[in-house]
Amino acid sequence: MNKDGKEHIIRIIGAGDYGGENYLFDLQNTTVYGIALTKTEVCILYKADFHKLLKIDHQVGQNLLKLNAKKSVELERQAQLLSFYRVDVRLVAYLEDLYNINEEENSITLPMSLKDLASYLGTSAESLSRYFKEFETKGWIERHHRKIIIKPAFWEEFK
Repeated sequence: MNKDGKEHIIRIIGAGDYGGENYLFDLQNTTVYGIALTKTEVCILYKADFHKLLKIDHQVGQNLLKLNAKKSVELERQAQLLSFYRVDVRLVAYLEDLYNINEEENSITLPMSLKDLASYLGTSAESLSRYFKEFETKGWIERHHRKIIIKPAFWEEFK
């Protein structure tokens, strides 16, 4: 959240992911917070317990470094998406990224609402809605709420 109260989605945390680890190392955070989008179970790890665990099992620290490196790569990708001038290019890149990590062939499921996706991509929900409709009209995708079927024409246009 910026000083004007405007929210911007930095990342979506899924099952097994974590956040707030900076507090474990006495780093303050005054602008980043989380909101549950679905029913959520949270595990709390206290700093003293974490430091004891690090002394007992060094693999924990190595795993944390690896996971933080992964988060860094994801944040860099988002920064790259936001640097694209046109919103449609950002949306195409985002859909391609989702497709590449997806298990279902030729379809993806958006992990967030259109409003949240717009915030993530640095645009408005109205703009995204227009681009989704344009992509459907051109025969590149079929959209059923959050589920999107990627048509061969999409790959012909963007690969």
